[in-house]
Parts: sequence; C-alpha cells; structure tokens
Amino acid sequence: MKDKLRTTILNILNKMKLVLGASFDISTPPDPKLGDFSTNVAMALAGTAKADPMKLAEKIAQKLRESGEYKASVAKPGFINITLDYQNYLEELKRIINKNKKYGKSEIGNGKTVSIDFVSANPTGPVHIGNARGGPVGEAIANLLEWSGYKVSRDFYLNDTGVQTRRLGETLYFYLEKELGLDPIIAEDAYKGEYIEEVYQKIKKKYGKELEKLREKEEIIEFLRTKGLEVLIERIKKEVGLLDIKYDNWYSQTKIQASGKTDEVISKLEEQGMTVKREGATWYKNPNDPDFEDKESVLKKSDDETLTYFADDLAFHAMRFDKGVDIIIDLWGSNHHGHVPRMKSALTALGYAEERERIILYQFVRVKEEGGLIKMSKREGNFVTLEDVLKAGVEPDAFKYFIISQNPNSPIDFDIKLAIERSDKNPIFYIQYAHARIASIIRKCKAKEAKRAGEIKIAELEKLKKPEEAALVKGLAEFPEICEETLKDFQIQLLPHYAYKIATLFHNFYTKCRVIDEKEKVNSPRLALCIATKIIIANTLAICDISAPEKM
Repeated sequence: MKDKLRTTILNILNKMKLVLGASFDISTPPDPKLGDFSTNVAMALAGTAKADPMKLAEKIAQKLRESGEYKASVAKPGFINITLDYQNYLEELKRIINKNKKYGKSEIGNGKTVSIDFVSANPTGPVHIGNARGGPVGEAIANLLEWSGYKVSRDFYLNDTGVQTRRLGETLYFYLEKELGLDPIIAEDAYKGEYIEEVYQKIKKKYGKELEKLREKEEIIEFLRTKGLEVLIERIKKEVGLLDIKYDNWYSQTKIQASGKTDEVISKLEEQGMTVKREGATWYKNPNDPDFEDKESVLKKSDDETLTYFADDLAFHAMRFDKGVDIIIDLWGSNHHGHVPRMKSALTALGYAEERERIILYQFVRVKEEGGLIKMSKREGNFVTLEDVLKAGVEPDAFKYFIISQNPNSPIDFDIKLAIERSDKNPIFYIQYAHARIASIIRKCKAKEAKRAGEIKIAELEKLKKPEEAALVKGLAEFPEICEETLKDFQIQLLPHYAYKIATLFHNFYTKCRVIDEKEKVNSPRLALCIATKIIIANTLAICDISAPEKM
C-alpha cells in the first residue's frame, strides 16, 4: 500500500513539475483517526520549490483527492494525512486468500546468491546462550532472503586452529595428568567447567588405545587437541540441530589454510602494496590506520609461517566471493566490533565492493531467573548453554521468539520463567494461540462454508465495516511492506512484533465479532477474514522459523 501511494505521489510531483530536494517519508500516524498514512513530502519539497510547505501540502492533497482513491488532509507544519479507499484493502484481503502461502513473496533478490555465516561458535566449548543468539537471527534472515527471491547458503565457520585450540589441548592434558595421579596445576587461562572433563572422558573411551601409545608431551597435547575438537564440533552440530538449523556448509579454518587460499590473499595484498613488514611480521596497510594502532591487522606473524585469524577470515570471504557469491552476510557477537573496519577495508582492497559485505553485530544475552541475572564466563565454565535453556522447559519456538523479537543491537535478559509460561503473558503463546483458535473456527465450519468464504466476492467483504474488522483488514495488508522494510537493514524484530500486532488485532476482533452465531450460522465475510489472518500469521512465523500450530 505504501509503495502504491509513493508512486502516486511521485507521479503528482512530476505533473506539477516539482523536484525533490530530499527524500520523503510515508509513515503510519500515531492516531488511526488521522488516517492510514502520513507524509512529509511537502516539507521535503519546500526548500527547492521555495514555497510555503502548508500551501504545497494542500496542492498535493488536492491532487490525491482528485485521484478518487484517497482522502487527504493537511496538518501543520506541512504533513499530509492520507486515508486509502477501503476497497483497496478488501481487494488485498482477497489477494491474501488467493495467494495463501505465497502471499508477500517477492523477487527483489532476482536470484542473487547470498552466503550467511551465523553462530560459528568457537569449537572449544558448547554453544552457550550468548552465541546461540545468532542462530534464530541468522535463520530468520536467511528465510527472509529466500522469501524475497535470493538463493541462500547457510554457512558455519569453524575456528579450529590457533591459540585457543592449543589451550584446549593443554587443558585436556591436565585431566590426563590428573587421572594419572600426578597432581597437576591447572593453568590460569585453561578452559574450565564440567564439559571439558566430559570431553576428555569421551576421547579416552573412543581413542584410549591410541592415546596409550603416545609418549611425547607435545604429541599427546596435539592428539588431545585434534580429538577434542572433533568431540566438540559434533556437540555443536547437535546443539544447533535443537533449533532445527541445517547448515549447507561447514568451513574449517585449518582446511582453508591448507588450501593455500590465505597465502594467495596475502600475496594479492602484497602485489597491490597493501602490506608492510613491521618487526618481522606482515601487516595489512590499512589506509584508515596509518599509525598501525590496530594490533589485529597482522596477516602473518614474525616467524613468517603463522597465519592469523584475520588473514584466514579474509581468505574465507574471498573464497566464497570467488565461487560466485554475490553478497556475504556475517552475524558476529559485539566483541567482534573491532574486526569490522579492518575486514571491510581489506576486502575492498582485494577488489570486493563494500556493499557486497554486510556485517550484523548482536549484543550479549544474560539469563534471568527468580534469583536474578546469572553472570556467565566461558573461560570460568559457568556459562549457560543452549541445551540448558531448552532442558529447563523453554521450547525451541519460545527461544527463537524471545531472541528475534529484540533488536540485535540491544542486550537481552532472557526470562526463562516467562518463556515457559503458557498464557497470554507469553507473546509467542499468544500468537500461536491466535493461529490455533482460527484453525478451530475453520474446523467447526462445514467444508462448503469454508470453501465459500475462500471464494468470497468483494461485494460481500464490504460488510466488514466494524472498527475491529477494519483494523484487522488493514493490518493484514501491511505484511508485504513489513517484509521489504525488514530486508533493507535486517531489523528482524519487526517480523515477530508484526505477528504479535496481528494476533492482538485478531483477539480484539474475535471478542466483539461473532464468526459463528448461537444458531451455528456462519458469517462468511468474517470467516474469510479469519482465513486471511491465519495465512498472515503462518507466513510471518514461517520466516521466523517458528511453527504455527493447528491445535493447542
């Protein structure tokens, strides 16, 4: 509806020979009595047109009224409040019913390929609730991209080399020495927690005979490191599976190094004069960091052999771009904020346009229980895992909703008690219950009545005149625009918020408008509205990777 209005306004401006000096907004007024839409187009024009915005607004409003599709009024200092002819909404309601599961889909992506890297938890521990946040957000974005005509690859990047994996091997070696009664002292920077001892026991059970044959300490640590990674990666795969996330590719940092891609990327930067030697190490010469204050810009360490995480990550991106991926989207924890500018700069230097790389940072998650917030530290082993949260009774759908309903830029205090609750206080229960209630209404109707409602004519839909009916009709028509708006900047919380809004509008409608009366006579226009509402809730939840139950 907004797109149609925007096109109409632009055509009016063209006929009036007015040139915009700035972009203009079309928004929803805070009070429905003001209209369906409000625009600041007259104020955006005032500067270049050198005219009073109120007079301009009145001229544009008059042209909108003359079109026959809009009612328009002017408000200070130059806003135009617009009401779309209700017939347009009823036609959209009919379109929802006809298109069903395809309603709201678009071809904006035009078949372009997107690689989205999300979760990618460090394989030195389980998936804790902090990095699990990337799961529902990444899956919802991937679904939205596919909904919008993109081809999507869901990718997981395994940081299976480097200092942290060496530390994993050393920590597991501590448990080996402890079991042998050698009274070892655990290093201050070792990984702690029950999970690490469980990993050791699994290695011992599966590879005990091989382990017994090893004699040299370094050889044993490397063996424990390698097998420990295998155990933990399998656990990570199982844990993301709890959210029904299925990755298309699992990329290994070790294998990327072995392929020579990292050395190739460094050589390309050297050829372009974008590297410099400092204290024996090879640095990326970032134009935005002439004094080399960013110590993480090292590509190869001073031994001229050890490749850095930064260099391997560049290779990981270059490899995907070179395979024909059009756009890469990375979901990283906020602790990676310093990695963003150097990555964008280096990828641009390698010849990949900056707009092809999208990085979304998400904030931390704290778990809220009756006793307060739980403080977590992965290194200290007192973190809360995704599996812990689900075992506490939080269903995957509830976890997903509570995660994606928050702006990724905001920290989350995850309320386990509320997420478990099966009442209207729990927003996902409220939404799913609306869908199940509509399914129940449809089941109560005879098949021919449901069929008749599905094939209803616009003339009959015109009976939907009550405020609660009209509000729901108009709310349903917003779905395609919500999808497009979310796609622009991936503020994915717009979708679950929209689902909640529709559930609220439906509950308000259902409370005041009988679909089936006391004599079991079906009101066909209202049943058609229920069918359309069910479609919109289901489609919205599908993008969010949340189920829409038929019964509850």
